[in-house]
Amino acid sequence: MSDHPQPARELEDRVVLVVGASQGSGRAYVLALARAGAKVVAAARTVSKPGEPDSTSTLEGIAREAGREGHSVDVIACDIERDADVHAMTEQIVARHGRIDAVVVSAGIYPRHDALAISPEEWDHTMRVNVRGPYFVIREVAPHMINQGAGSITILTSMCAEPTERGSPAHLNLMLYGVSKAAVNRLATWFAAELGPHGIAVNAISPGAALTDNWRRIDPDQFEEFVRAGTGNPATPEVLGPPIVYLARQSAATLTGQILHTNTFGTSWGLQKG
Repeated sequence: MSDHPQPARELEDRVVLVVGASQGSGRAYVLALARAGAKVVAAARTVSKPGEPDSTSTLEGIAREAGREGHSVDVIACDIERDADVHAMTEQIVARHGRIDAVVVSAGIYPRHDALAISPEEWDHTMRVNVRGPYFVIREVAPHMINQGAGSITILTSMCAEPTERGSPAHLNLMLYGVSKAAVNRLATWFAAELGPHGIAVNAISPGAALTDNWRRIDPDQFEEFVRAGTGNPATPEVLGPPIVYLARQSAATLTGQILHTNTFGTSWGLQKG
């Protein structure tokens, strides 16, 4: 068993799916939700890495880590670029557990390009993963939540989706990422209205500058700058988890249609019981 303090089991008996669960923010969410008592289903493209049985950046890795804390996490391989994968994943979860109470869509890519030099292939790939993939997930899980009359869907977004001042670094190499996350925000607000009459909450959340291994690999200089400045959020369940656990408990009657930020959890969210 782990020495981590165990939070109140706020999600006891609830089935929660985390898509994009093998690393980064998604990995932290799996552990936080499991500690809160949820039956977590972790989905990602990579279940294991051939020749790397001890790799931590896989679904098997996160399942092992949860197991060391005394939690059981189901794992399912799913590529959200493939609608057939998303459909099969959803049906498998419902067949095994009978329901899906909450979903966190953490899968995404973080491309960096000169804004005037993005190829058609790069544009389409980013939109498939960051926008179309979350849509496929919502499309598949929503009918089951409608039948239940309740549910919560949370999609990861980014502050890059918000307008930035001319000449800022975000405009120089994160335009495509920002556009994809702006689309995610509209996806969340649209489906909040669409699914609200069925009791289903739909929100988007930015984890802030989450200090993930992926960020360290893509831009090590900027990563280290945020570490030195103390302005990044460590990608741990303790730091990133509480807002996700809170959102997994919500319904259309308590909190929905919001674009939220981890760094303002508990201050500007207008927190309600639920």
